[in-house]
Amino acid sequence: MNSKTISLKLPALLLGSTLLLTACGGETTKGPAAPVAPGTVRVVADDSQDFAQDRYQVVAGQVRIEYVLDGFQVHTLVVEGFEEEMRLEVANGETEVGTLPLAAGRYVLYCDIPGHREAGMEAQLLVE
Repeated sequence: MNSKTISLKLPALLLGSTLLLTACGGETTKGPAAPVAPGTVRVVADDSQDFAQDRYQVVAGQVRIEYVLDGFQVHTLVVEGFEEEMRLEVANGETEVGTLPLAAGRYVLYCDIPGHREAGMEAQLLVE
């Protein structure tokens, strides 16, 4: 094989590898999340003991809360003052849904597993 043959095959090999990786799911970026229905708040947690956002917002009334785990560690979600009415628990990439009647105001969402709230698993919920 001469150097001209090698220089022509290298770009073709790189292009083929790129196409193969793309076709086999080599892409690691996530697409946009599914849209959230009106009256619903989606809270995403991960294994770093954190929520995806520090603040969530929803319209007053019967509030639907989707709790999504982007990870494997067990986490819970409760609304301060409503711990007895709703407690969501997720593990291993699960999603759990609950509803609460909430009037306009400010609420606190948190994970009630010992040490998780103190580690940062707390967020504000603004209900308008």
